[in-house]
Amino acid sequence: MKDFEKTLYEALLVSFGKILSKYNTFAQGSILKDVGKEIINYLNEHGFDFDEHGNIDDLARLTELFVTNGFAEKLEIEPAEIGQNYIWHNLYGIDAYRELHEISDNPFLACPLNLCLYYIADKHNKSLKLHSKTFAPNSKTAESQYELVDKETISGEQFDALVIENARLYELAEERAERLERANKEIKTLKGILPICASCKKIRDDKGYWQQVEVYVRDHSDASFTHGMCPECYEKAISAIDELKE
Repeated sequence: MKDFEKTLYEALLVSFGKILSKYNTFAQGSILKDVGKEIINYLNEHGFDFDEHGNIDDLARLTELFVTNGFAEKLEIEPAEIGQNYIWHNLYGIDAYRELHEISDNPFLACPLNLCLYYIADKHNKSLKLHSKTFAPNSKTAESQYELVDKETISGEQFDALVIENARLYELAEERAERLERANKEIKTLKGILPICASCKKIRDDKGYWQQVEVYVRDHSDASFTHGMCPECYEKAISAIDELKE
């Protein structure tokens, strides 16, 4: 009986790879980077945490995360004349990559790991350049020779205006998403049960100190206070003043 989940996974790889191969390098780059970022976010949200250290070694750490969790039975990395040669043993989805090999210069365009690596490399102004790829169906192995290179600067003359505009729209959407994410992080909210004095209404903080309500709220949120009097307190104050006059 065929494995539906495995077949569906391979179908997505082939479909995405076929569509992506129709675009030129500039458009591919925008898509690869965005999808790679979303894959990493999804993994982090579902218990497969990838702790970025902010340097180019993150590429190796991300690869190890994938292999450790079953993306391949084993990965061997050998030095090559240019870059490094990656030998993947029993690579998950290898049949789909082999099929894409027949229609694309890069059969790993749809590879989830490659998408993530492309995103990480781009953050350091780098890119992965594929030099060769081979498949051995009998042994279920795939080999790919990659080189980490400086990201190329693309001139507007190399691509038509529509492609450049579409890529710019991707960038604008990403910039808006990043601004929104930063704004959400800056928003402070008060949650939970706050111990408050029944008499003076001071609030006890997590260090055991009692503070005026306005001080506590100011320090734990983005709210600030201006003073006034509610109608009830105003009437009490006026009554007290009248009593003093009398």
